[in-house]
Amino acid sequence: MIRIIIIVDIVNKTNYHSQIQGNIPLLWYIKLTSHGVNIMMNSFISKLIMFLMVAVLAGCGSGDNTPPDADGDGVEDALDAFPNDPTETTDTDGDGVGDNADAFPTDASETTDTDGDGVGDNADAFPNDPSETTDTDGDSVGDNGDNCPAVANADQTDTDADGTGDACDADMDGDTLANEADNCPLVSNVDQKDSDVNGSGDACDAMPTVYAYDNAAFPESDSSVSYTGQTARQVLIADMAYYMQNVLVEDTAVPAVDKVAAMSFFIYGTDADVADTLIGTYIKDSANVTLKDAATYGDISTGKNLHKKIAGGDGEGGGETSRLIDGEFFGWDEGSPALPIDLVNQWIETQANLASDGVATIVVDASGASSAAHVNVDAHGRNYRQLMQKFLMGAVNFSQGTNDYFMTNFIGTNSDGIKYIAAQDGTKAYTYAEHKFDEGFGYYGAARDGMDYTDLEARAKSGRDEYKNGYHDSDADGMIDLRSEYFFGHSQNCAKRDAGSASGPNPTDFSTEAMEPMLAARQILSNAANKANPELTEAENTKMQEHIHHASIAWEKCIAATAVHYVNDVLADIGEYSNGAPASVGNFENVAKHWSELKGFALSLQFSPASPFRDEAVTAVDLDDLKKVLSLLGDAPVLADGSQNGIPASGSASDAVYAYAGKLVEARDILQAAYGFSDHNTVTW
Repeated sequence: MIRIIIIVDIVNKTNYHSQIQGNIPLLWYIKLTSHGVNIMMNSFISKLIMFLMVAVLAGCGSGDNTPPDADGDGVEDALDAFPNDPTETTDTDGDGVGDNADAFPTDASETTDTDGDGVGDNADAFPNDPSETTDTDGDSVGDNGDNCPAVANADQTDTDADGTGDACDADMDGDTLANEADNCPLVSNVDQKDSDVNGSGDACDAMPTVYAYDNAAFPESDSSVSYTGQTARQVLIADMAYYMQNVLVEDTAVPAVDKVAAMSFFIYGTDADVADTLIGTYIKDSANVTLKDAATYGDISTGKNLHKKIAGGDGEGGGETSRLIDGEFFGWDEGSPALPIDLVNQWIETQANLASDGVATIVVDASGASSAAHVNVDAHGRNYRQLMQKFLMGAVNFSQGTNDYFMTNFIGTNSDGIKYIAAQDGTKAYTYAEHKFDEGFGYYGAARDGMDYTDLEARAKSGRDEYKNGYHDSDADGMIDLRSEYFFGHSQNCAKRDAGSASGPNPTDFSTEAMEPMLAARQILSNAANKANPELTEAENTKMQEHIHHASIAWEKCIAATAVHYVNDVLADIGEYSNGAPASVGNFENVAKHWSELKGFALSLQFSPASPFRDEAVTAVDLDDLKKVLSLLGDAPVLADGSQNGIPASGSASDAVYAYAGKLVEARDILQAAYGFSDHNTVTW
């Protein structure tokens, strides 16, 4: 232990003074020796001070001289930053928190790190989340977990799940198309299909599935769709077939001229006749059906008949004369009809005579038994009911739809210079352009909600109870509206062929192929009509014409596929011939029925400008090939005795039948090539 001794030497001050400092005045002097420290003072005052110091020290007594330590932590209070806190002694950063408790003892801005992530709570944007510290974009999502850390996006939406949020993803849907170039940036659609050309892709702007549209210019109406005249003609064709099948009988008491008049009603009926005549009962399960506004043909639409709507008109310059393509009608040699109406009149007269001559068509079967065929069937194996119905479906419905109404100059203007898309059709709640397209759809014959039907339901064979007969009360008013809730004609045939291929390796969907483009084309018209300034642009018209072409082709495929179906039926029927005779009267009538349906459908294929037989881009066939098909079929089938249309076989009956079967197959092959039917469907339809 080092002792410090303070010695006051008054006597020898002069000596010290002189020794140490010479003549320099000193108040005091300290000398360190091996024995202690000597302090010398040279003035009275300094001696007095020293005296007082010694006195004070002496007054303290001889007890414990340890410095005070209030908190007992071993650090004297004078040196303890926290004299009353035994856990702390030092505050290095001077922030008021002792180093022991301070998570950041050298950082005056931080004291706490709640989540232990090494970032102080004051600087930590997420003080309770050890995985996050920073939120660059201020969206309350930490940068580590933020799929778009530089752009605020609290919802973190990542449409394509690629780890980059939509807010900063140049391709939000991941379809390889930049957002600004993508017509549907939030739904992947590499094809960029935009059926109505409105700038929004179908993937995010679905096309309608029901043929229902309105026009804001006519708020008093809830629909701009109308095709009552077309429905009336669908009914007239159906009823004419019903009359020929179920009402017309062999009756010599009723002269042929009267029967001609009865059948001609459907073709030439006057306004008064049509308005007052009750429609027939061709509707399936008619006893349980209440028809809406359809007691008579006139209730459906006034002043309608078939005459002027048959392809080529009457040849007198009116009606639809200009709609006979290239002014040519072909495919039937007997009677040399120049126009379809000529052939219709020829068949009416033939049918009337069959039902009035008192002579039945007698069939002798392979067993030698004989019986009479139905009054619709002549001795050459032709069923005029089937010929008439199928031909009229083509010469009226198909021709009018594809070669008339769908060929409207939708982008044109009327005589007043008003665009067709803006020109009100009379006083109706639709424009001229809208109505013309609707009339084309009306001739196709589908229910407006036809996309909701299965194929079996549309063909009126089976399915849900409320659909299975080919109609459905979609508005739940307790009635069937033939103008919107019923399947007619070719729309049914589309469903039949689709159903017939459904179980095979190449199922078709002609119904959809026909319906979807019609819906899309009509949507384009609706969009154009509902613009502030109604206008159909060139781009819109181009796309609409594309849809019309596709719809027309699909419609024709249904007809052609049905013709193929009946080729197969006739082949099966003539395969039952035995020893130069039909297997039965039923076999004979089946040949007549199926051949007549085949011929009627095949004749229809000449009435569309979109036909592959007329399309130069289709190199597999041309119009001569269609003429060959009709020639191969002939004007009557080959009967079991080898005769055809009254002309006996030049060789054996079996050879004639075999040769005719070859012609049928050749005709079928041409149809397959023209429409691209699969091998399986072609032989199994």
